[in-house]
Amino acid sequence: MASVHMTEGSITKHLISYAVPLILGNLFQLTYNAVDSIVVGRFIGKDALAAVGTANPVMSIIVLGISGICIGASVIMSEFFGAEEYDALKKEMATTTVFGLYFSIGVMLLGILFSRPLLRLLQVPEEILGIASLYLCIVFLGAPFTYFYNAISAALKSIGDSKTPLKFLAFASVFNAVLDLILIGYFQLGVVYSAVATVIAEAASAILCIHYVYQKIPLLQLGWKEFRIDRPLLKRTLQYGSITALQQACQPVGKLLIQGAVNTMGIDVIASFNAVNRIDD
Repeated sequence: MASVHMTEGSITKHLISYAVPLILGNLFQLTYNAVDSIVVGRFIGKDALAAVGTANPVMSIIVLGISGICIGASVIMSEFFGAEEYDALKKEMATTTVFGLYFSIGVMLLGILFSRPLLRLLQVPEEILGIASLYLCIVFLGAPFTYFYNAISAALKSIGDSKTPLKFLAFASVFNAVLDLILIGYFQLGVVYSAVATVIAEAASAILCIHYVYQKIPLLQLGWKEFRIDRPLLKRTLQYGSITALQQACQPVGKLLIQGAVNTMGIDVIASFNAVNRIDD
């Protein structure tokens, strides 16, 4: 079982070996949007780059909000693992997974339903409103995959394994870039296929995580009868997760408000703002 008892051995070594993959993971997560912007701007043009830019702050809020909930769950799973309460650890993982299924499907449906009205509220120019809303709708289809990757990644990190989720995220980032280059650079299929590539890459990272757990980590393997919500654990998970989700989403909310102001300045400014923001991120 790939787990680490971090109360044993060198503290410094544990901190470095655990933290470095987390830092690299953040960088790989950001490459999704960066690669999309680079490929779209290079092969399609400024209108497509601007469309992706108007959608990015909304995407970031969703991704970081989901990540925040899973971070909260990982705190609880870490406590159970450290106390060697493995049945409770499984119950927490099951609760997080089942809740996440309903939550992410709700996010997906609401996102698809309100993508266009939200972009109108952000004053996205009419010239790119249609393509931006379609791009955002497709991205929302990936919400369940994003949740499951983050949930299983959090479970692995809670038992001391921060390297395996990094490997799958790195693969997904490279896979996303390759798909972008093939679909947009080679076949010239248009900006919405950048969103399709992102969803496929997110699905790949989630599937790889699930496969790894059921092949290598018996401690985290759940049977069909174990997939149910424990209400006290759900309440505790949401108490932890809501705080971390709000903390994660604070900066993207600020950028969303700035994006709304930038959107009134025209497509050239939107495209420039998007290009600079990828570096800033």
